[in-house]
Amino acid sequence: MATSTPTAPRVFLDSSVLFAAAYSAKASARDLLLAAIQGRIVLVLSSYVINETERNLLRRAPHAHPGFLRFRKDLPYQLSDPPDALVADTARIVVGKDAPIIAAARRAQTTLVATYDRKDLLSKRQEILAAFGVTVATPEEILANL
Repeated sequence: MATSTPTAPRVFLDSSVLFAAAYSAKASARDLLLAAIQGRIVLVLSSYVINETERNLLRRAPHAHPGFLRFRKDLPYQLSDPPDALVADTARIVVGKDAPIIAAARRAQTTLVATYDRKDLLSKRQEILAAFGVTVATPEEILANL
């Protein structure tokens, strides 16, 4: 397993990206995980995202769950779980179900969040950047800038 370089960007993953990486070996989400393994990025997750991903896989794609457990075990990542007050502050801008995601990125001091959530996160990327200094982008957009 490669170690990250001092300039490797820190990227927080939303559960939509983890789900896609577990579901399809050909998704850009999987390429983002490979970038973490190669040390090109520092991956940051939260317990909330890990649990949501596992719950969604078990409900919608149970065949992908064993693969998720394997790569989660071997994936280099840092854990960031925000306090309730930070989640509440984030909910001023971000819809309640996604506030824990942006709050965890804020707590970890990451400036990039990878997501496929067009409705609630990508559509509010300007507001999130202005309020919290966090750039919300798709895995494809992040990979294009590595």
